[in-house]
Amino acid sequence: MKWQSLWNNEAKSSSRFDQVQRKDMESTCLTVEHILEILAIKKEDVVLDVCCGNGLITKEMSTHCSHITGIDYSEDLLQRAVEYCSMENTSYFFSSAEEFSKLITTKVDKIYLEFSFQYFEKKRQGKRVIEEMLKVLKPGGKIFIGNIPDQDKLWTFYNTFKKKLFYYAIKTSGKKSMGKFWKKDELLKICQEIGVQGKVLEQDPKLPYAHYRFDFLIEK
Repeated sequence: MKWQSLWNNEAKSSSRFDQVQRKDMESTCLTVEHILEILAIKKEDVVLDVCCGNGLITKEMSTHCSHITGIDYSEDLLQRAVEYCSMENTSYFFSSAEEFSKLITTKVDKIYLEFSFQYFEKKRQGKRVIEEMLKVLKPGGKIFIGNIPDQDKLWTFYNTFKKKLFYYAIKTSGKKSMGKFWKKDELLKICQEIGVQGKVLEQDPKLPYAHYRFDFLIEK
């Protein structure tokens, strides 16, 4: 799946929520509050938003930290971020999440990658992204990977006859409408191979996608 082309196309929408396939401001704020709580972000922290999209969450997070940098591989979404979500303490860079570390000249305290890990469809890609994040993370820092589709809850998402037909039609065509549903053990194994501590986090049911997604925390 050519995800870069998909997101460049989504950026054409007039709705900043549709551009990044989010529901609304209420659910976005719930996500921001969740990230703030898990990472314990402080006013003095330097933060990195990997796969920042149009900067919708980046802008909200900017009021809670010293500086935040957004990285994304969609030129058009990133342009929306620069145009509408730039604050005095924000920076944006165009880069793949698999090779962005060379752009970050100062190490950061906290990193999050929200709602996008599914687009790294091979284990080696996911591992590479985590390695890149670790390269720019300060000792004692934390990485939050949020809203990962859970392979164990695949049929919780495709929970109707119509959805199951769609799933099998897409699978037969060789395409993937949502990217990869990850197994929790895959992420734990990646962390074991890299030599860092990883932890699976079950989501609070109040979060909008808790019925089929989970979170993951890495501490350096």
